[in-house]
Amino acid sequence: MDTVSKAAAEQLKEMTGAKETGKVEGMPSFNCNGTRMLELSEHHLHSEFLDKAISTDCIIFISRHSSAKGLPAFTAHPEGNWSNEAKVGGKPKELSTAAPAQMLKMLLAMKKNNDTDAPITYEATHHGPLLKTPSLYAEMGGNEEVWQNKKMAGILAKSVIDSLEIRPEFDKVAVGIGGLHYADKFTRLALEGKFAFSHIMPRHFVSEVDMLGQAFERSSPKGEVAVIEWKSLKAQERELVLKKLQELGYDYVKV
Repeated sequence: MDTVSKAAAEQLKEMTGAKETGKVEGMPSFNCNGTRMLELSEHHLHSEFLDKAISTDCIIFISRHSSAKGLPAFTAHPEGNWSNEAKVGGKPKELSTAAPAQMLKMLLAMKKNNDTDAPITYEATHHGPLLKTPSLYAEMGGNEEVWQNKKMAGILAKSVIDSLEIRPEFDKVAVGIGGLHYADKFTRLALEGKFAFSHIMPRHFVSEVDMLGQAFERSSPKGEVAVIEWKSLKAQERELVLKKLQELGYDYVKV
């Protein structure tokens, strides 16, 4: 069981006064001030059925995030698999439809509500489900002690609620290329109002440049420019990326 999903969902219900309004495909459905909340009957990583089960402009998955060091963090990311592997949902070399504006709204809400030392960051695109409906993950990272922290779950829940009302300002929707899984530089640029990021391809998947077309197209709104963490890439990797961007017809910004 995803303890963070359960704990944050309970606080969401308390904060909004959500009432159960019936079931959708056998899943309990709640009305949260005009926003629907579903209790999934199976693990969210494999919930491709949501495309057909509901009609909405965006799906937000509330989840725990596991890290090797078990450190607390609040993160947001789109879904998809850059490689031939799909060990945690989705399909190999397939990206879901990103929701760049809503992800930025989530980061801004997390920044507003977070009164702990836990960092706030984009994560690179990873894992399932594979969805056509724009979607994102809002996560609380850490270990079992952090996941069961009621205050942390409350920050996540409040951030989900507040994100629905924020009107972010940004110059362009960007595809991030390079850097590490935790995209600190792209996060800073987003919080400064320069870009709303859709998909983020970390440096260890740069060999999969043929997927950059998906990264721009599978986003609502679609990507407009590439932002490249320049020094994180080797010269031959940059050349590979720039050649593909030229082929696709997209400009780039070096950071």
